[in-house]
Amino acid sequence: MKSLKKLANSCKKSDLVQTWLHIRRNTAGTKEKRGLKQYYLIHQAIQAISEANHPRIEDLSMKLIEGGDSIGYFYYAQSLALQNKIVDAAKQLNIFLKNNPYHADATYLLADIEVRQNNKQHALNLLEHLLQHNTRRKTWQHLSNLVENSEDFLQYLQLFNTYYPNYQSKPPRYDLICHLSNAALRGEQQGFALNLWREQYQLAQSQKLKHNLATPPKYTDEKAAKALSDLKKYLDKAQIPFFLISGTLLGCIRENKLLGHDKDIDIGVWEDQTLENLQDIFRKSGCFYTLPIYSPDILVVRHVNGITIDIFIHYREQNDYWHAGKKTKWHNTPFELIQYIFLGETYLIPRNYDLYLRENYGDDWQTPKINFDSMLDTPNIEIISNIHLSIYLYKRLMSPKSINNEIKHKIIRKLKTNKDFFLKVRSQC
Repeated sequence: MKSLKKLANSCKKSDLVQTWLHIRRNTAGTKEKRGLKQYYLIHQAIQAISEANHPRIEDLSMKLIEGGDSIGYFYYAQSLALQNKIVDAAKQLNIFLKNNPYHADATYLLADIEVRQNNKQHALNLLEHLLQHNTRRKTWQHLSNLVENSEDFLQYLQLFNTYYPNYQSKPPRYDLICHLSNAALRGEQQGFALNLWREQYQLAQSQKLKHNLATPPKYTDEKAAKALSDLKKYLDKAQIPFFLISGTLLGCIRENKLLGHDKDIDIGVWEDQTLENLQDIFRKSGCFYTLPIYSPDILVVRHVNGITIDIFIHYREQNDYWHAGKKTKWHNTPFELIQYIFLGETYLIPRNYDLYLRENYGDDWQTPKINFDSMLDTPNIEIISNIHLSIYLYKRLMSPKSINNEIKHKIIRKLKTNKDFFLKVRSQC
């Protein structure tokens, strides 16, 4: 049975299968009957989007439309939205959705555009209508990202209870728990989110939790290098200095490449930048998506090829340079920046990178550590929210991404130190 599962997972990760799954997801909810020519054009359009080749996307979209396939409007809308031409993108989406009203990805894109145009209620209406006709769980993620206060969260919770009335006794899929938790946190209901993960962890001890998460885009060194190079292009154009930090700097110095197990790229900018300004730059880039802001100190962007980049604002004090997230701060000795050749480009890094990496990873930073956890093992970390940390740790324990017993036991030991947050949960150690 295990060998069959490995074979299934291997097949699922293959380029050919991933391409077909992408095409099938894109065409789900459309009415056209397609032949090989249409599927070939769709494959080419998807490839062009992953390369931000906008003239090519427009050409392929027009060929699809002229051939009677309305999905061309959807691909053209994606291209326009990436170029920040959101009014034109909305027009293309409305044409497409008129014939394909329950197409999930088109609805998500139109809802995002409505939010950017300050039409949040219309976005909510679009997503709630989609729920009635399409079972794709990602809709709950988009709804959760619209939560801005406790009143919004109560409305979200009421809707969630309508579709999943037994979630407190019969665990829903892991991603749905994540979306409900995200809605609670965005609505400043941290206590609800923590209790949710406590309860779901307890349920998971006696009931098997369902996962079936979508397979993320395949990571390659080439994709990561391209994403970092494109980010440099647009920040340089805006005259915004940035520097490599954390795991990205570690890979740069120790391996002379990006770390294969570190799927996100980490960079820093100084505190004279705002998230809004950075967001505006990347929305106009043509090759980056900006993800919803969940912390005032981090902007997350995703390259069209699937690589995610975390941009941390760094604050300079007399004896301390620090950056933060919702749950933690990382402190470093003040540093100067120098230029360093990496992946064929010139990037800024801390001059005394040995000191920086020792503060982040310990004196033995040059030795790879399989079981290193950035939230549990980083020497320069400061916990600023025990609730947010506990939520993160419960999510790690229940994640479909496998963790070995050493990390699992470290997580449980850390939860035990937060006594108020672990009393009701049965330990497995």
